[in-house]
Amino acid sequence: MFAKIHRWSLVAIALLVLLWTSSARVVLADDVVTFALFTRGWLPFEMVVKGQARGAAVDIFRVSMPEGVATRVLMLPASRSALRTPGDGVYTRLECQDWMGNAGLYLWSDPVMRLRTVLVSRRSGPIEYKDESSLYGLTIGCIKSYSYPDVAPLFNSGKAYRYDVNSDVVLLRMLKAGRVDVALFDEYTVHWVVHNSREMSDDDFYIAEQELGSSDLRFVFNRHPGWEARLPEVNARIKANREAGVYDRIMDRY
Repeated sequence: MFAKIHRWSLVAIALLVLLWTSSARVVLADDVVTFALFTRGWLPFEMVVKGQARGAAVDIFRVSMPEGVATRVLMLPASRSALRTPGDGVYTRLECQDWMGNAGLYLWSDPVMRLRTVLVSRRSGPIEYKDESSLYGLTIGCIKSYSYPDVAPLFNSGKAYRYDVNSDVVLLRMLKAGRVDVALFDEYTVHWVVHNSREMSDDDFYIAEQELGSSDLRFVFNRHPGWEARLPEVNARIKANREAGVYDRIMDRY
């Protein structure tokens, strides 16, 4: 009789340990969120400085996750690939929905901030943007692999010409040298590059007053089981940060 009770006790203990370790794995996965940082860079949002992950997106990420959630950064050359793998953990990036195909495959937060696309020309020959006709016949410098939905119809129709390069810094150099007529940037990137360059200054460039378009930056997450239920916590933190000006102060540092 004692042996039977003893065996059943061992079985019960084993089941309890199994349940505890299984639940612990779920809690651990949900309580750690990893930012997948693009190692090629997106100035000033994603940068690798002396082997360390830096940038506004990293700072914004760390103040936007729910209370009690640990944050870490993983540097990847193909950062969006982490979002396509359900895996054992929660991964995120700061993206715009119109930048990503099949946006419905992922989980999205409420908007964090508005990102404006601006037209940059040379100060010596400024070009103001009024409508798409302002760009007819121009060679427009772009970042290779980036999508520009606001001007894509002009490229597709041949009314304007797209010239791709791999670097924001190189693109501004080409614009300054007259190798492209104008260039497309988000407003934060062009300001950061110019203000952190020894070879360029505000006197070299003109930024059109009217934007070409804008998109909402949001956190995008892989569809990890259970994380969708925590999105209201993320959105509540984003709302509080926006109202308190937290994101504005972060961007002011860049």
